[in-house]
Amino acid sequence: MNLQSRPQRREQVIAQKASKDFLLFNMDDGNYYSLNEVGCRIWQLCDGTRSVAEIIEGLCAEYDVSSDVLAQDVLGMLAEFSNGKLISEATPAEPISDSPVGAERNGAPF
Repeated sequence: MNLQSRPQRREQVIAQKASKDFLLFNMDDGNYYSLNEVGCRIWQLCDGTRSVAEIIEGLCAEYDVSSDVLAQDVLGMLAEFSNGKLISEATPAEPISDSPVGAERNGAPF
């Protein structure tokens, strides 16, 4: 993943808050993962709408840490999520046509 990527949680992953940790369970392979507070926050922000750069920027506002250190941590955590098949890269939405189905332009279908 790069700074423009938009990480998105995969549907086959179950997330559950435990006493101090946050647990992820991948139903496809049976593996589970335990996240600390920051890992949990990164997971929550992987909704497919934010770029990696936006995730880092948001976390910098929440935690007292340099952006360089945080960028390394976020990219490392996203690599672990990706290796565990917990996230994928969101694809851009298809452009929506303003024309109704079957519409014509200048008397000819387009």
